[in-house]
Amino acid sequence: GAALAAPAAAAPAGPLRPALPGRLAGIETVTSVEDLVDGGADGAQVHLLGYWPDLPGVGGGVLYWDADSTDPANGGTVFAVDGVATGRWKRPASTTIDLADFGCRGAGDVDDSARVQAAVDALPLGGIIEHGPGKVRIESTIRIERAPITFRGVGPTDSLGTATQFVIATGDADGFVLSGCHGGGFRDLQFQGENLTGGYLVRTERIGPETNDGNYMLTFQNVRSRLGYNGILLRACNTVRFLNCVWNEFHGEQVILLNGESDTSRADPVEFVECAIAAGTANRGTDNIVIDGQGGSIKFIACAVLFGRHGIWMRNTTGTGLPKFLYFEGGGFENGHGVPVLLEVGAQAVFANAYISSDGAEDNVRILDGFTGMATFTGCVIRGAGRHGIDVASSHVTITGNVIGNNARMAHPNFSRAITGLAGNGSGGVRVTVDAAHGWETGDRIRIEEVGGATGVNGTWPVTVVDDTHFDLVGASLGGSYSGGGRAIRTGTGIHVRDTAEKVIITGNLLGRLPEGLHRQDYGLINAATDVLISGNDLNGNLVGPYLLTGTQNAQTRIVGNKGLEQIDGRLSVRIAGAVADGGYDFPSQLYLDGQRIRIVRVTRVLGAGTCDVRLDVDGASAGGSALPVTTTMQSTPLAVPPAVDGVGAPKRLQARVLNASGAQDLEVQFGYQLVS
Repeated sequence: GAALAAPAAAAPAGPLRPALPGRLAGIETVTSVEDLVDGGADGAQVHLLGYWPDLPGVGGGVLYWDADSTDPANGGTVFAVDGVATGRWKRPASTTIDLADFGCRGAGDVDDSARVQAAVDALPLGGIIEHGPGKVRIESTIRIERAPITFRGVGPTDSLGTATQFVIATGDADGFVLSGCHGGGFRDLQFQGENLTGGYLVRTERIGPETNDGNYMLTFQNVRSRLGYNGILLRACNTVRFLNCVWNEFHGEQVILLNGESDTSRADPVEFVECAIAAGTANRGTDNIVIDGQGGSIKFIACAVLFGRHGIWMRNTTGTGLPKFLYFEGGGFENGHGVPVLLEVGAQAVFANAYISSDGAEDNVRILDGFTGMATFTGCVIRGAGRHGIDVASSHVTITGNVIGNNARMAHPNFSRAITGLAGNGSGGVRVTVDAAHGWETGDRIRIEEVGGATGVNGTWPVTVVDDTHFDLVGASLGGSYSGGGRAIRTGTGIHVRDTAEKVIITGNLLGRLPEGLHRQDYGLINAATDVLISGNDLNGNLVGPYLLTGTQNAQTRIVGNKGLEQIDGRLSVRIAGAVADGGYDFPSQLYLDGQRIRIVRVTRVLGAGTCDVRLDVDGASAGGSALPVTTTMQSTPLAVPPAVDGVGAPKRLQARVLNASGAQDLEVQFGYQLVS
């Protein structure tokens, strides 16, 4: 007894021996779901090692027994036991679930559609559905209805074998459909199409007729979509944002479609930030972005649109309202084979600080006469088109501060059509037959070269297209009998303004050759419109001339102050009848320059007899430069170094000064000037 009562010797210090987890927590360990549902587990909780016996740690976790539950089993968060009517194994409630919990193995070799749909249905109030590295195969459409669910992976990738990938193998059906969801979206994953023949990787729709039955506040972030038929259809959604998303290699109708069939199905607003949209180099018939029907406030910030056919196409095939506000800033368009910016119909479009280029035969920007709103281009580089840099047939168009050059890439003999026939068209014109389909349209300007016999057609003419291999030259005559040969080449220009355009402002642009690339623009600008302001543009460096005016001008036509051509804003003229002596002579219409600066750019003069010299005097002294000789032959001399006259600070007295007169009679002299300010 004394021994038992004595204190025991102290045990050596050291770490406690850990208890086995199952014994410590009273939890039985179960190898797989198969063991779980066949009744092999007992107790209030179990520790599931993994969903599948050969993948321990994947889809496992702690489950508890709900003895009163009759909830339907979903294979992920609720499991029924074979032969047991009441009672279910359940995972602890969470708004974040993993697709591995529903049996997705990540190999992508079996259809996971039912497992993914079960995961969606397990979050009726919304939540996050995750998946780690690996592939989830979808062979049937996944529907998310009303629940704000976000699918989240471990990051986007440009490969087909890493990170989180949803393999969409739904044939001609959609991959994911979001219906009436207020919140949710996709992030940090990749959609990968497989042998798709139709549908969209993602589509949005209304779930009912009420106001709140559309989609709202959807977010797509760090998502890569590739190898699809069509990419995404946005309909009936409000406030949708795409951040750092990439689409490439789509062979269907379009990559992105915003389709407002009615006011309740419009997509508005939608924002793309730092995204890339590329149909792919092999998919020349696939449009990148189509805005069709009602919709508005579509914004692209620092986005790249590449390859395929058209870049952005605003149109209306719905028969309802027009697409409205499109804003594109930064980024740009390149390597497409249609029209990078095609504005067929719409209310407003703004392009700022964007790069617009293409590899096809068409324009870089085309604004059709059905576009009834306003279009603005500012600070853009527009180069490398097959035809025109910008083609304008609409109203309220402003083009300011852009660099537009090296267009008309197709105006080269390599792209010509061989002429096989020339004849009168029965209406006083000339009909041309070529050896292959030309792909041109009425109003194009076609250069005819090397025609034998009928040499009157050699030159550049607007055409009226008859069919694929015939067109008429407007204003041409044969000038002889056609003896063979010749070729036809479509030309292009920097900005082409059609006669249907009005209220067009073109100011402060550079329209000519750029330091690199091919430059075949014949003119910097061709204008057939009457209501137009063309001012302050640099038109140097074009192959034929600075600009060409083909339409009827009226009081609304303003073409002033452009570089690259002689621009005379006014003239100082004097006529001296009879004998002409040395001295100063007043200009009848202007004695003083008051409040303006001018420079003298051309002097035109002639005498009835004799000779003399003439110059412009300011306040009794030469305005600058040498006096010019005058004879009985009319001469018009442009001044390489134009003398300047500054009447802003104080009025300046102006006179024509005659010097060295010898038998001079009947002098006429005219000083052409440009306004500086």
